[in-house]
Amino acid sequence: MTDAELMALAIEEARESLEEGGDPVGSVVARDGVVLGRGRNRLRQNGDPTAHAEMEAYRDAASRLSRSGDIESIEPGLHGATVFTTAMPCEMCSGAILRFRAARVVVAETKSYVPAGTQALLERQGIAVEVWQTPEMLALIDTCFERYPLRRAAHEHGDDRPLL
Repeated sequence: MTDAELMALAIEEARESLEEGGDPVGSVVARDGVVLGRGRNRLRQNGDPTAHAEMEAYRDAASRLSRSGDIESIEPGLHGATVFTTAMPCEMCSGAILRFRAARVVVAETKSYVPAGTQALLERQGIAVEVWQTPEMLALIDTCFERYPLRRAAHEHGDDRPLL
């Protein structure tokens, strides 16, 4: 699959999250055009503060990789992957991205949410970060704020404190 096709899958996950009443954030972990795992933000749906899209995509990838029966191969199987995500990863998700040694992070948009210096953190650790400002994702964010106007305040002002 191409980068555009993989990002389309992440946007599909974001759309599904919004339809479930959640925040429109989706993610796909892939290597060499092959999907390793998919996920969407399920924080609101499940009441789980760790159920961010990137974390869910890594959990799905680990589940798929563990089907081989070799638990020791999960982490190395994630190394070098690309994370396609519809929003700039937060601090928690950036930690997972660093831990599993992603090669690259491709972000659909950064106009609605800018977490505390995570792009710079990832880049300082040698992870390439590409920001696309995808019109389809920007429209989905607008739809979210139309449906849930109180959510806008939580996203309008990102926390731009740099991370060490």
